Formats: sequence, C-alpha cells, structure tokens
Amino acid sequence: MNVAAIMPCRGRAAQTLANVRRLLATAGMAHGVDWTLYLVGGQDEHALITEIAGTIVQHDRHSIVIATSTALRLPYWEALAHVTQATTAPLICNLANDLLPGQHWLQRGLEAYQAVFGPNDGLLGFNDGHHRVDHACHFLISRALLDSFGGWPVWYDHNYGDTELCARAQAQGRYAKAPWALLYHDHPYFGGVDDATYAEGRAQLARDAAQFAARKAAGWPAIG
Repeated sequence: MNVAAIMPCRGRAAQTLANVRRLLATAGMAHGVDWTLYLVGGQDEHALITEIAGTIVQHDRHSIVIATSTALRLPYWEALAHVTQATTAPLICNLANDLLPGQHWLQRGLEAYQAVFGPNDGLLGFNDGHHRVDHACHFLISRALLDSFGGWPVWYDHNYGDTELCARAQAQGRYAKAPWALLYHDHPYFGGVDDATYAEGRAQLARDAAQFAARKAAGWPAIG
C-alpha cells in the first residue's frame, strides 16, 4: 500500500536533518516504492528544507519530496493538508521533527494496520512512549476516513487535532494502536529540550482546548 509520510518542519535544522536520516534508515521498507517522505513548511522554512533535501539526496536521490507553500508560516495541520491535496496516496502518516523512530517503525505500523483493518478504512496509532492506548499523536490514517472527518483539522492552530481524530475514529470502531511501531515523541513534557518552536505551538493551547471541548459537545459539526 502506498503511504504518504508527511513531516511539517519548523526550525531545528540539525535536529530535523538527524530525524529525516533516522526515519529513512529505520522505516524497514523499500523507499520510493511503498512510501514517500514529504518535508513541508512555509516560506520561513524553504531554505532549511531545501538544504536538508540537498544533504540527503547525496546518499539517496529519491529520499524526499519538498512541498513548501507560498504562505509565510504553515501551522501543523495546514502543512499536512497542503501535502495531502497534492498526493493521491490512500494512506497518510503524520510525522514531526521531534520524533525518535524505532526499528521498522513504518513496516510494523503497516502490518498492524492491515492486520486490524485489512482493506477497510481506519486510524492506526504509533506508540509514542507516553500516551495510553486511546490516544496517538502520530498515526496512519486512510484518506477516505480522513475525508469523512472533513480533512485535517485545520480549525486548530497546533493542539487537539490529533485528539479529535482519535476520538472520532474510536467512536466509529475504526481506531487501533500498534505497541511495537515506535515513534517516540521527544517532547519537553517528557524530558526533551524546550525551544521557541514548542513555545509557538503552545501559544494557542487554551483556544485549541476550548474549541475541542465545544466541538465534542456539539457532535463534531462540519466546518467550511
């Protein structure tokens, strides 16, 4: 099954390069055949993404696709939407540049997805080392299921979009989590190093939380 793995990029040049290298080295799949890694950001990140891509292609010219937008800054969910509109992959994986992927993270995730859902639509969460079985920050989701939810939840600035998608998938019996498909979230909440990118992501936390509560209470109304 073809997978579009999308990494929104914001700052963290050295960390992002190391992350990309590790994602490619540990995916456990033939790259360019079964999956494509997209690096996406606004114009603020164009130079960074281009530099990373240039470094990586010295070793694997088919490793990544650059998908920067004309917008100055792309919030996380808008970055995912930007790439999703430009690809036809039936299965999509949302990534971030603060992950530490485990061995065969993608292969194990795909195997778990197919074991649970087969040819049907679903959301398969990776193990991030922190959250319980009922939540996943990063996951594989079928395009059809995502579309049925109204696409990526761009109505949030940064937080709670994953919470909404997981909750809605669970309500439909289309959610599962793979304990051995590891994408460890090296977040400051769990001991990682805090920085300006995290501060930017927290800026609208209260607004995002209030919107999640209101949308849940209203039965997830369509937007737009």
